[in-house]
Amino acid sequence: MNLIGVGISKEVDPNIAINEVIYSAVIQTKLPKVNWILIFFTPDHFLHAGLIHELILEKTNCKCVTGCSGMGVLWQKEEITNGPGLVLMAGYTPELRTLALAKFQELEHSIGVTQQLSEALEEFTNKNPLFLFFPDVFRHQPQNFINMFNFLKNKPIVFGAGSCNNGNQQTSIQFGPDIITLNGAGGMAFEGIPKFCAGVTQSCTTFGEPMFVTEVKDDIIVSLDGIPALEVFTEVAKELGVNDIEEAAQQLLLSFPLNPSQPIFTGDGSIARHITGIDVPSQGITTSEIVQEGGVVSFAYRSQKSAEEDLILMLKRLKKQNNDKPTFGIYFNCASRGEALYGRPNVDIEFIREILGEFPLIGFFGGYEMAQMPQGVQLYSYTGVLVLIYL
Repeated sequence: MNLIGVGISKEVDPNIAINEVIYSAVIQTKLPKVNWILIFFTPDHFLHAGLIHELILEKTNCKCVTGCSGMGVLWQKEEITNGPGLVLMAGYTPELRTLALAKFQELEHSIGVTQQLSEALEEFTNKNPLFLFFPDVFRHQPQNFINMFNFLKNKPIVFGAGSCNNGNQQTSIQFGPDIITLNGAGGMAFEGIPKFCAGVTQSCTTFGEPMFVTEVKDDIIVSLDGIPALEVFTEVAKELGVNDIEEAAQQLLLSFPLNPSQPIFTGDGSIARHITGIDVPSQGITTSEIVQEGGVVSFAYRSQKSAEEDLILMLKRLKKQNNDKPTFGIYFNCASRGEALYGRPNVDIEFIREILGEFPLIGFFGGYEMAQMPQGVQLYSYTGVLVLIYL
């Protein structure tokens, strides 16, 4: 029998916090042995990270520990984005093979984090291990990791989010089985999971009809549907009541469908990117996404109403895929969602519980999200990524 326990603490004192979460996750759940541990925590625990790691190893005798810091944390009953929070999930899953890791750049010219991860994941000889991944957002380019994942021979199935803090400093922390790292990359790989499903929910809604990219010069989108891109951008901003061009660049995003031939801008079907610049001489705009002529794009903006609607649709899709109650789940939520988006706490968690029922669930609020799609691992922003495991 597989058993999963979850614990939460809002205490700052590391001794009290770890005692609380281990009591709930291990002792109350009556785990005969702890095979693996996932832990996520807020920046309030940065000063005590070393002690927290030490206490976990000492009190659980578990050799497979990983986790990271986030702007906030969550579990099946609550989201914590203000104040201290620590959530821990402990698993007794004797038939699964697991690998916990944390990697960092030890010296400037030593082996890179991406290569270290690649070598570690290649220990799994079977195809398609499930990999929950949480790299630092400040010193690593997510696209480098994505390129590595997409070319690994065993084709890991990757979901995750960028480990971060609350914005006060450009530091994040990752736990491994025997180390803690600053600005590194951590994760947990599972081999032998019989069933899982995952979904992506968007915070952004599109405005107007999708457009074709009709001219690109270098990295500048020069025209959309034959009209100067800056002119289109300005008109869209005015229709939304934003007349200041700098404010418009902060509020408006560009949404790109993963499948341009059948453009879908909800759920996992699209990726949102910031407008990174305006080029007056060419009357163009720039974005972080690589754009090609003939591609499809739509302007988008964050919307509380559409976010709730898209979340409900995503959860209903997952329920339709598998009506059983999940054994456990992990939710990677964007730091811009939660109370910052809805104006009230626990919206995502309440909908998850209402539609899917109550099951062991933890997660954190990160700087970006990753999810496995048929086209490969994708980089998302302003989304929630829910992974459900069935044993």
